Amino acid sequence: MLFGHGGDVYSLSRELGLEPAEVLDFSSNCSPLPYPDGFSHYLSKHINELHLLPEVDSRSVREILSARYGLSPESFLLGSGTTQWIFSLPRILGSRRAFIPLPTYSDYMDACQAAHVKIDFLGPYPDGLEQTVTRFSADLLALKNRDLDNALIFVCNPNNPTGLFMEPSRLVELIKRFSMATWVIDESYAPFVAEDSQSSLISASLPPNVVILRSFSKIYGIPGLRIGCLVTTGATMERLRAGERPWAVNRMAQLAAAFLLRTPDYEENVRQYCQHQKSVLVSAIGRLDGLEYVPGSTHFALFKVKQPLSAKMVCDALKKKGMLIRDCANFQGLSEEHIRISPRMEDDNVKLVMAIREIVSSE
Repeated sequence: MLFGHGGDVYSLSRELGLEPAEVLDFSSNCSPLPYPDGFSHYLSKHINELHLLPEVDSRSVREILSARYGLSPESFLLGSGTTQWIFSLPRILGSRRAFIPLPTYSDYMDACQAAHVKIDFLGPYPDGLEQTVTRFSADLLALKNRDLDNALIFVCNPNNPTGLFMEPSRLVELIKRFSMATWVIDESYAPFVAEDSQSSLISASLPPNVVILRSFSKIYGIPGLRIGCLVTTGATMERLRAGERPWAVNRMAQLAAAFLLRTPDYEENVRQYCQHQKSVLVSAIGRLDGLEYVPGSTHFALFKVKQPLSAKMVCDALKKKGMLIRDCANFQGLSEEHIRISPRMEDDNVKLVMAIREIVSSE
């Protein structure tokens, strides 16, 4: 298990003698906005349901997702975050091989290794969209059909950590072209790019060889509740449902998801706020010596770190100030040192910029 993910406020709070909420976490890529009106009251109103078992199959949440996307409730599975499905898919589907374009989220590799699935890395790919799509397609074409048969292809869209986003129509072309493989499309950050119709593959015309993962942790800012969904159809869904665990989602998470999925205006507020604050951070930090912004579509920002700075140096100096950013050293496929920063509320972002300026000026 990888302990290098972002968001480890507990270790730093223990080290500095702070409460976890006192750590300024710019590493976890979650919404910083307060929850929508009525959310806390709604959870409090239903607190006594903790005395009961949760819905065995999260039926209520699946029906809300069905109404939102125009698919049958049977097209959705709920779990304890997308991590549950990332680690379950290679095992349940019995895939013998997986293809992972780099750089990307490390859990795909960890999950395949845990299931003893052979991994082939593709790339690494340049930052530009056209070059990436062209090279990715060419690399897949270079493979033989037998290599892709019953294989998994993981794609994080938009990608973590680069922020590269492929338009759904472009991605569907690749999925249909290489239909012998099962495509796992992780859309955890799609809501930060645009509304569903412009950023998601989830629709009534969902290709049968695709599995989509959606996180509720990021856009709604509820990573502590651990809930996410999987979307697929046909034989793939039959196999996954057969391996589904009962009561995989706790009751508070089910209630929270049911409330939040009905708040599209809140999602738009989060999207606009985070993109604006990102632009402010990029403008301020990207002009500092030794830090170069890598263009991306997500709300988080990736920066190349150049000498005399190092990613570890910047991260360690910020930790002493009670601030967490993401050292991207364990993202395989990044050829240089990088840091990743996700915006918080405006006052906190100002503090971060001032702290980074101080670090840069001292070198």
